[in-house]
Amino acid sequence: MDPRWPVWQIETLWIESGGKKSMRRRLTSWTISMLIGLLLPMAVRAEGKVVSLSLFPSLSGFQPGSAMRVAARVEIEPGWHINAHRPSEAFLMPTELVFVPVEGVSFGEVQFPPAETKSFSFWPKPLTVYEGSLLLFAEVRLAESFRGDSLRLRAALRYQACNDSLCSPPDTVFACLTIPVVSLATPVHPVNDSLFGQLPALGQQEAHAGGEVAQLVARRGMFFALLFVFLGGLALNLTPCVYPLIPITVSYFGAQQNPSLAQAFGKSLAYVVGIAVMYSVLGVVASLTGGLFGASLQNPWVLAFVAAVFVALALSFFGLYEFHLPSWLLGAASTGKGGYFGAFLMGLTVGIVAAPCIGPFVLALLTYVAATGSPFIGFWMFCVFALGLGLPYLILGTFSGSLARLPQSGAWMTWVRKIFGFVLIGMAVYFLRPVLPEGVHRALLIGTAIVGGVFLGWLEKSQAPGWGYRVARWAVGVGGIAIGVWLGLAGGITHGGIRWQPYDPGPLQSARASGKPVILDFSAEWCVACRELDSKTFSDPRVVARASEFLTFRADLTRYSSSPATALRQRYGIVGLPTVVFLMPDGAEMADLRVVGFLPADEFLARMDKALGRVRGMDSSQQ
Repeated sequence: MDPRWPVWQIETLWIESGGKKSMRRRLTSWTISMLIGLLLPMAVRAEGKVVSLSLFPSLSGFQPGSAMRVAARVEIEPGWHINAHRPSEAFLMPTELVFVPVEGVSFGEVQFPPAETKSFSFWPKPLTVYEGSLLLFAEVRLAESFRGDSLRLRAALRYQACNDSLCSPPDTVFACLTIPVVSLATPVHPVNDSLFGQLPALGQQEAHAGGEVAQLVARRGMFFALLFVFLGGLALNLTPCVYPLIPITVSYFGAQQNPSLAQAFGKSLAYVVGIAVMYSVLGVVASLTGGLFGASLQNPWVLAFVAAVFVALALSFFGLYEFHLPSWLLGAASTGKGGYFGAFLMGLTVGIVAAPCIGPFVLALLTYVAATGSPFIGFWMFCVFALGLGLPYLILGTFSGSLARLPQSGAWMTWVRKIFGFVLIGMAVYFLRPVLPEGVHRALLIGTAIVGGVFLGWLEKSQAPGWGYRVARWAVGVGGIAIGVWLGLAGGITHGGIRWQPYDPGPLQSARASGKPVILDFSAEWCVACRELDSKTFSDPRVVARASEFLTFRADLTRYSSSPATALRQRYGIVGLPTVVFLMPDGAEMADLRVVGFLPADEFLARMDKALGRVRGMDSSQQ
């Protein structure tokens, strides 16, 4: 029996449900709809309900810390229809389903089926409507801290029903569902297979994209994520081509003619604001063009281009040629006549010049904000990052006397530049892994490490006074050779990996019958991190043994932009590779266990154990 809720509770529910329309627009829609009904020649108010609502769970019980789907079945009397969730006319009342908030329970976005387009005698244009029976789905997640033996869900469907000649006023129907809450040790099993059998996996793209940044936001909240981004920007001042910009910055402010401390601080602040503006705009652009940006990063030609850039930078560090700052920037640094606006432009330029050095960290942020699609998040992520990057400039610009404390360039700096040159060569080889045979790739890495160690330790001719320089050369030389030997030994140790079945929707449905959870791996031949996951994590004997308790499928996205791959990426919310998805036997994703990027074997094993714990006893309960 449908519960009858007080009118004030219904209205409060609709106001707090976060609907896209304001209350004024809802009242306007209701008024216009009523006028249309009154103007119809045969308009009368329909007696009784023409729409019914029922709720159904996908599992027999709810375990704290897990998620399940809930289906809402809507039955519409023959001869009647209700407006679509997104009606074709702005004045029409949309059909909407909302759940009453419950402490410790979160609700995903309600999924509506495609609407039908039909013509009616009372309106000159076709309308989008629902008729007959339809199913709506929502993901419901129970917090680990939830206390209670059962969960009572209450939902309300707001609609307006019409037939070919008359419309009834907007109305609401209600439904309740009580689900038992059980411990992880209590077996649960799929129910209502006829409703959930063909439902695509629900994914929350924003929560999974962006690798470690997204996981940090999910685990610790936005405040800690912003703190991490700030510290990351601060640490990146030590990268090779950012460090030389610090003395240029200090010389710019040091050339000012006896400014007061307040004036020096003001110009330094303008300088940092210039850096922040450049990166904030970058963040907003990334959030608005996320799909294109994410796809381009997965293109093999883009990876080859990145490797070529690393080689070009490496050759400049070896002294074959030099990258020079613009002459007007060097002139401004020497004259010091820029003023506040000049300081702002100077900071803007420093941000652009520094971008190639801090690429990997910036790319991680770009991937995250592109996945969220939120200009607000994109702006603040990159603004905080730029403030961390600019903090040393704010301090050094204000106290320009710190110039004397910076190490002077000399023979040691030439040697350090060549260290970074070999590092960049190694990074180029790393990015070429998808297009090189495994043996060739490993040989190039070993050769780069050993040749770099020998050259930097004993053959490089730069000389500098002091025993510290000689000790550093010896340590780098030995370290390079040791890395090469370790790479050679590690390459000879191989293990059998997880036995993957090619992705196919048919066999994937067999998980329901087997009662086993599913591991679905999204990979590609050109994906560098995918190969790392294969060689280090999926080949770990413990992971391989535990995988026998799962159904394991691999989806090949090598043709990343093809129609089948695009459809699969959209279905599961894939924005980067590798991505590993854990599914319950009923197909519901265990969203908090999703892996984006490389994950060590120990951490992956912990996620496997957590997934098995959530479906423990399922096999025995179905026998």
